[in-house]
Amino acid sequence: MDALSRAVTVWTRMENQPHNVNIENCKRSLIKSAHAITQLWDDVLAEEEHRKVGQAALA
Repeated sequence: MDALSRAVTVWTRMENQPHNVNIENCKRSLIKSAHAITQLWDDVLAEEEHRKVGQAALA
């Protein structure tokens, strides 16, 4: 959940104090968040495929 909290922190700062935001820190945080979300997406797709294979084997 660290990735999501990083993204929410960037979003909150950009909404409330955009002129005080350290852009480089925001970019680093969002890159880490994007990597974690992409990995989670891949995990969900792999689980979906695993379930399809399991259902096909039962049929």
